[in-house]
Amino acid sequence: MSLGVFRWAGSLLLTLCALGASGFPASASAEPRFGDSTWVAPEVTSAAEPEDPGPRVARPDHERLWESVLRAPFRVAFLPMRLLARGIEATGPIVERYVPQGAVPRVKEQKRGLKFSPELIGGTIAASQFVGPGSRLALTGTWDPSGNRKLKFRGYVGERVAPVVFGFDGVYDYRPSRRFFGIGNFSDSRATYFVRRTDIADVYAFVGHNPQRRVRGTVGISDMNVRRGSGATPRSADVFPADFLTRDSKVWWYGASGDFGVLDDSLMPTSGIHFKPDVRRYKSTDGSTLRYDQWRLEARAYLPVFASRRVLAGRLVYMGVDRRDGSEPLPFYRLPESTDENRFAAYPSGRFRDQRLALGRAEYRWEIEQPVWAFLLGELGEVASTTSRLSLRSAHPSLGGGLRARIGQSMGRFQIARGQEGLNLKLDLEAMF
Repeated sequence: MSLGVFRWAGSLLLTLCALGASGFPASASAEPRFGDSTWVAPEVTSAAEPEDPGPRVARPDHERLWESVLRAPFRVAFLPMRLLARGIEATGPIVERYVPQGAVPRVKEQKRGLKFSPELIGGTIAASQFVGPGSRLALTGTWDPSGNRKLKFRGYVGERVAPVVFGFDGVYDYRPSRRFFGIGNFSDSRATYFVRRTDIADVYAFVGHNPQRRVRGTVGISDMNVRRGSGATPRSADVFPADFLTRDSKVWWYGASGDFGVLDDSLMPTSGIHFKPDVRRYKSTDGSTLRYDQWRLEARAYLPVFASRRVLAGRLVYMGVDRRDGSEPLPFYRLPESTDENRFAAYPSGRFRDQRLALGRAEYRWEIEQPVWAFLLGELGEVASTTSRLSLRSAHPSLGGGLRARIGQSMGRFQIARGQEGLNLKLDLEAMF
């Protein structure tokens, strides 16, 4: 039986070979199928014109009325951003004519020698690598029509090339019309004015090669002089007790701070976290009994929204001062105030000050066209005499938005925000957040 099976299989195999050699009938040949490399779309001929109506063309799509009503406020709010984006798209091809295509961007290396960088009203003279790689000296001076004068001298050695970085800072800041609104979370919104001169010098050392993971020690001296205003009115000394506003102070301090972060970019991060603690101890050097501790805690977080070109950014700041036993009251100008990195978005610089300051901000950022980003912000800020008196019900809200862009090795920022006291505009060429 088994021999018959083998004979039958052999006959079938010989028959198939013979058919393969002679060729199958034309009616049984395999046609190429869709998806095969040999498939070609069949030619379709039609006498109809493309403009003729028919099922080939879908009906024009249109937006429903209720959708237009819902989208109208957002279209109006973002019209300036849309016009800016259209302008960038229109000028892009013109710029591309003068930019070499396929060029690989290179990181600009610091060259040794003097450089001058103009400011709005002022400038910076810098000398890079004055004692080798990772060193720099810079002198910056600014002036504005209101009479403010600021001079800053800074130098460091070992940046990004050594595990320990040494540096120093010297600042002279003269403001003939410094605003003072009073102390407390519910101080008067009308500004008064006084003269303030600040001299600060400090030396510091960073331990850590990575700027996002460092520990810093610092020692410095601060001399502040205040007196009656001679320009803008009303003068602070005419509204508040004169002895309270004309008391100078000179102190020295030592402290420690740090940076503990994991960010994808140190200047324009799109993901990661960053903690910045700072603790200092002050003691007078002018014969007074002034002694106090100052601390500041800051946390930042960045979360991409489905893509790195859309980011949720958050920031929390908590700052305070505590007098030590036997110390006299702190001068008002040494209390935490809403200025510089602690400024409340919709309020004037220095609007609030007290022994405690808390600030929370959330931003939604999205890329328009590199290096320009737009953002919307919401913020709550508050000051109080003690931590227990801080509450969300008495916080000052800010709502707004604006544009931010990378400018060299710094961040420029323009924002408009509205709070309980109206609208506030701010242009910052060295934004820290």
